[in-house]
This record gives sequence, C-alpha cells and structure tokens, in this order.
Amino acid sequence: MTNHTDVDLQLRIFPRQDAGYPVEITLERHQVFPRGYLAADVAGWTSSADPAADGLALRELLLADAAVREAWIEARGQAPQRRIRLWIDAGAAELHALPWELLQDEGKVLSASADTPFSRFLPVKLPWRGALEGRTIRVLAAIANPDDLEAAYGLPALDVAQERATLDAVASSATADGYTLDVTYLEPPITLERLESALREGYTVLHFVGHGAYNARREQAVLYMQDDAGHAVPVTDDALVSMLARQDARPQLVFLAACQSATRATAGAFLGLGPKLVAVGVPAVVAMQDFVSIESARKLNATFYGRLAQHGQVDRALNEARSTLLTAGRPDVAVPVLLTRLESGQLWGAEADARGEMLGDRNPRIFWTGLIKYIQTGKCTPIIGPRARAQWLPDPTDIARVWAAEYGYPFSDKTNPAGLAQYLAVSQGEDFPRLELLEAMRNMFEQRVPEPLRAGCRYDGLTELVQTLGWQTLTAGSPNDVHAALASLNLPLYLTTNPDNFMTEALKAQGKQPVREICRWNETLDGLPSIFDDDPNYTPTPERPLVYHLFGNEEEVASIVLTEDAHLQFTTNIAADMKRIHPCIWAALANSSLMLLGYRQTDWGFRVLLRGLIAPQQQRRRFKHVGVQLEPDDVLDDDLPAVYEFMRSYFQGNEINVYVGTTLQFIAELREYWEAANR
Repeated sequence: MTNHTDVDLQLRIFPRQDAGYPVEITLERHQVFPRGYLAADVAGWTSSADPAADGLALRELLLADAAVREAWIEARGQAPQRRIRLWIDAGAAELHALPWELLQDEGKVLSASADTPFSRFLPVKLPWRGALEGRTIRVLAAIANPDDLEAAYGLPALDVAQERATLDAVASSATADGYTLDVTYLEPPITLERLESALREGYTVLHFVGHGAYNARREQAVLYMQDDAGHAVPVTDDALVSMLARQDARPQLVFLAACQSATRATAGAFLGLGPKLVAVGVPAVVAMQDFVSIESARKLNATFYGRLAQHGQVDRALNEARSTLLTAGRPDVAVPVLLTRLESGQLWGAEADARGEMLGDRNPRIFWTGLIKYIQTGKCTPIIGPRARAQWLPDPTDIARVWAAEYGYPFSDKTNPAGLAQYLAVSQGEDFPRLELLEAMRNMFEQRVPEPLRAGCRYDGLTELVQTLGWQTLTAGSPNDVHAALASLNLPLYLTTNPDNFMTEALKAQGKQPVREICRWNETLDGLPSIFDDDPNYTPTPERPLVYHLFGNEEEVASIVLTEDAHLQFTTNIAADMKRIHPCIWAALANSSLMLLGYRQTDWGFRVLLRGLIAPQQQRRRFKHVGVQLEPDDVLDDDLPAVYEFMRSYFQGNEINVYVGTTLQFIAELREYWEAANR
C-alpha cells in the first residue's frame, strides 16, 4: 500500500557489561543490526543546562561506538519516517534518568518531530485489552491540594481554579472526527479510596495534578494526596499501583501532571511511578522528568489531548505537543516522558484507520463480530503462512535475495523463493535448498533471541532451541505474538504451511497437549507415523489440538514443499488421491470459517492453497466466512479493487474480507475483539 505507515525502530539498551551497555537496533522487528556499546560510565552523565547542547551530547554518547553509529545511519537511511521505541532493559534502569527526549539527529529533536514518534518502551506480559470503544474519551481529573502542604512539607498550595480552567479549555477544543473529551473532576478530598471508587466507573484517562517526592535509594515514589479531613497523606507508589491492579478496567492513559509550583522532587516521583503503572497493565503513562512551567503545561496539555483525540497515537500526540513547546521557545520541551507498553502507539482510533484496511462488502466490524462468533464455537480454522514468523525468521523474499547473490541465479525474479529453490534443486540436488532453508532459519532465529536468553544454551536445531528456552520466555515482551495469540483462541485445529514448530510450542506454553501431523503429499512420506493410525478415535479438541503441516515439517526434511516443482506435485498428488489429506482437514476446509494470515498474493504456497485445497470445496455452503490477511507492501492502493475481485473469483458465493496490513496488525485487532468478547 502507498498509505503512510511508520517503520518500527527499536533501540534497546541491555544491562551493563565490562565493555559497557550493549545497544541493539532492530528495524521492523526482523532486521537486527550488529550490537555496539554505550560507555560504561554513561549513567554519570550530567546536564549542561542547555537543552540543545545536551541533545547533541546525548547523540554523541549514543553513537560513539562505530557499530551503533553504522546501524543507526543505515536504519535512518532505510526509514526516514520511523517510530522510535527506546527499550531500556530493567537491569539498566539507571539510564532512565538521562533526558533521552532531548536526543537530536540531523538537526531535529527526535521526540518533537512528526517523522519520529518517540517513546520509552516497557514490555509487559499482561494482555492488552484493546482500543477505546465508543466515541467519548472519559477523563478523570484528580487535583490533589491538601490544606497543609506548606506547613507539613514546605510545598506551595495549588491554584485549583487555574488547573481546572486549563483542562476545561482543553476539553472544549479537543474534539475531532466524532471524538469528544469528557472531563470529570474528582471532588476533594482526593483520597486513595475515593479515587478507587471513581475509577470503577470506567475512565479512559486518569489525569493527576499534584506534588510528590522520590526516594532514589529505596526506588520509591510518593504522591501527596489527602485524608478525609483534607490533610496531606503521602501515598506510596506501591499503594497506588496495587489499587489500579485490582481494577477490572484500568485507564488506558495516566497523565502525571506536575502543578505549576511543583519541585524537581515531584518530577522524580512521577518518573519513578511511571514504569510501575505500566507493569500492572496501564498501556501508556505520561510523566514529567523535571519542573514544568504553567505556560508550558497549558500548551502541552492543549496540543497533546487535542491531537490524541484526533488520531489516538499517544507517541505521535506527545511529539506534536513537544513541537509546540519547541516552536514557542520553551526550555522544558523534553520534560514530558512517555512510558508505554504499546508497540504501535495506538491507544484508540476510528475503525477505518485503526490499523489495516479491510476490503469487502460489509462493514469491518461485522467481519470481526462474525469471526469471533465462529472462534467461540470452535468453527474457525487458521491457516498460517511464512510471514506470520516475521519476529523470528527472515522473509522468504529476503532468503531468496541472499541465495540469488550467493549462487549466481541468472534470472530476473531474484525475490521468488520457489524459483530460487528450484534453481538450487536442479543444480545442487533436491534436498539442498531444504537444508539451506533450515540452516538459514536456525541461524536467523539464534541472532534474534536476546543474548541473555541464549547464553550457555546448547542445541542441535531450531526446535530444540525453542523448546529449551520456552515460548513464554521468548515472547514475554511481545503482547501481539502471532502464535501465542492464536493459541489463546482455544481452537481444535491449526493448519500451517511453515516447516517450523512454533505453533506447537505456543500451544504447549498455554498448557495444551498439541498433536503434530505432517501431510503425506508424496509416496516417500506414506510410512510416517500418524496419530490417526495410533489412535483411530482421536478427534482434535481445544485441549488436545491438531497442528497440521500441509507443506512439511523441519523434522522430516523430505516433506518440505519448497520448489516450484514440489508445489505443482503437491497439487497434482492431492487432486489424484484426496486421502493423502485426512478427512478431518477436508471437513474443516469445507465447514468452518477460514482465517488465512502471513501470505503475499504472489506466494506459490498461497496460490496452491486457494486453487488446490480451498476453491474445490463445493460443499462450502454453511460456513461462507473467509478472512485473508495480505501484507501491505504487496498491494498498491490502485490495485485494491482488483485484489478483492481476485479473491472473490476463488471463493465464489462466500463472504470474503481481505485485510491489507501486516500480520501483527491483524493479530492486534483480532486480540482486541477477542478479549472484549470474553470480558
């Protein structure tokens, strides 16, 4: 598609080693650059009090290592428009004290540029409950102004009327595309109990204004709230976080706003509290890392909430707000910090632009509603393609490109995996491209596994490595892991055209007992053991699901369908003898909703699926619901109508919806609808 989407750039800093802090840059989750190091003494960096000079100094610190500098320049060249996620590992938390929001590159403050939405990323294992439902953004504003602040803690009182006026002005102007900002004020006294009671009513945003303090030695923050008499009570971050963790529906955004008279101690409290809020499931937290003047606070709030109401991307909204401060010449442009668990930055958005684009005769919501119903009744069959593994394994076209250069492929289609495999099979032997593919998969997977996880690990192949590490451990920082999300749907059957065992391991990680079966598409595979021979009464269930490898499995090299000839032979053999595929698979293809994901329109495997397995099912009368996810870079805007008609020609009489977007985008939306239906 030609629509603009930001490329994801993850800048990850690992715990300190002898050589310094390892730094790893990843582009679009699958292009991992060689690591470099931040200087071991970087945590001791001090500000010059000149924001521009500090921004340049941080750039020099970050790019001092040649490997990091080369990776950064290469990534910037590939993706001038990129969503930057700074992931500071928990073991390097001391680096959160540096004002990364001042970081400059090519004369621009990255955290204030429209091309580089910037956030501090904190991975969380808890499920993401999904985007905003409805068109009203409900804000609970808690302005804590104890009557004895100055006497008890030497802190000035708040101007509550001014704080309310600022928020009221924001609410009146922050309305866009049907979204409205509805602000409710928690009346004093602002006690923890009253705050808890109010949050049970279900607010999208908690906007807290007040004072706080932070104890660096204890790593504990306190907020100065009130008791029933209105006097100051220090509420620890643990108490506040525990209260939020008990809420069934937590705010999607917590905005910790230092009042106009706040001290740097308050900023420390807010920044210290932020990660703990994210850890219990709050998707995004905006906190202050220093003092903010009243004028800057007004500009910041107005722009941030106004833009957030318009497009729902929290990182982009805060970049736009910082840009307003920069334009106004305000010195506190980098004070607001965004801490988030969201990879996309999307808190909410209109259905049409939430993530991908849905082609079809019906409203997208109807497609998702129908799909969820089929999933709930077990009448949905996922069919998983090669691009569903993008986090861990290279795109097949990338492998083809490498093979074309390495083996002197003489033809023009140098990104055609089946064509390259055919060339290697003819020149090197039938199993050669299969073995090359398995080696490439194993090597790439190992490169993408975080070094602390694979340290000291001994394994013979990809499957053993995955089993040793465990799927839950590998995907702890990926709430939208494709295989984990599919495993959570509790379906009895999963079809895959991939040779890896990722789906099986994801199911095991969720306590299921999956059975793996390989399609016997040629005579050499007839002797393979089969669950249907060992247990004729076996029927796939959610507790004991079947993972069926249509195009072979890595543990049986000869079963892998890779070359053009193999795809043609697969189609011919199955058409000649349908018993080569078990009847329960044919039944699923004919009598369930189909969900194809991880394919390109031009994939050989995708075409074989459509022409050889799905289209011939004339009995697809009861279940006509078909969803096909296609990668966006495979489809141009002008070609979208033709793509839809192409799909209709294969699924005549069926309800077809084609989702043009990445697999991760599709999974994110699927999870939102699935989790909403199961609350």
